[in-house]
Amino acid sequence: MKQRFFFLPLTLLLLSGLSQGQVMQLGSDEDVSIYGTDLTDFRWVRGVSFSYRRRGGWWDTDYPDSDQNFLRGVQRYTNVDTNPANHEYIALTDPKLFENIFLYMNWKRVPIGSSLSGPDFQPDEIEALREFMFRGGFVLVDDFWGEPHLDDMFVEMGKIFPDREIIKLDTSHEIFHTFFDINELAQVPGRMVTWDYGGFMNLNDPSYPPEVYAVLDDDGRVMMVANYNTDLGDGWEHTFYEGYPTKYTNEAYKIGINFLIYAFSH
Repeated sequence: MKQRFFFLPLTLLLLSGLSQGQVMQLGSDEDVSIYGTDLTDFRWVRGVSFSYRRRGGWWDTDYPDSDQNFLRGVQRYTNVDTNPANHEYIALTDPKLFENIFLYMNWKRVPIGSSLSGPDFQPDEIEALREFMFRGGFVLVDDFWGEPHLDDMFVEMGKIFPDREIIKLDTSHEIFHTFFDINELAQVPGRMVTWDYGGFMNLNDPSYPPEVYAVLDDDGRVMMVANYNTDLGDGWEHTFYEGYPTKYTNEAYKIGINFLIYAFSH
């Protein structure tokens, strides 16, 4: 693989964040251009696996609203130099991957529980993901539910790091305190799974506890996190949907921003 180097872009000056009860002050009728449209050093990058089918894979679940809304939150609550226009999706084997430090991936299977869609990483994708993380990159995996998907997550992560342990993080880990103090993992509901589409589970069902799994490098740095039984992307996407509880939107921004700040500061 051609050697490339990360462009480490930002000095992070952290602003005061959301309190536990604060509502995201973003207007649903806003023209996102008021946040700026200039290309910035940091771009929110969503990964596309060869095995995904557009609108059937579903690597593009919640796209682009979730990506744009999350960047609005990042711009509002931190001094990270970005704006809602600075998002893109790229193939995992695209050399541009190595110009970034943060990668978001949706690992949904559709229908829920199906083994016929979702990630099935190919050798060149495995090599690219591994190299990305060994060079300092951070991967956020989101939106997979239930034990069949958890088993699949272990299979796919095991392809990338066959000799590394996949651990479960609790809220004492520093990643939950890099910006906001998160002392309890909230289950950010996905509308298709838990909310108002008659999904297979109810919110806060004890059979589907929200958990965060991780892979660490040799120095203990978190290289990859996987959100299980939770859906940050829906929390961001539905920021302005009146039927979606503000409480869970706030939680989605908090944990997402914590992961981002951790990636930049480690």
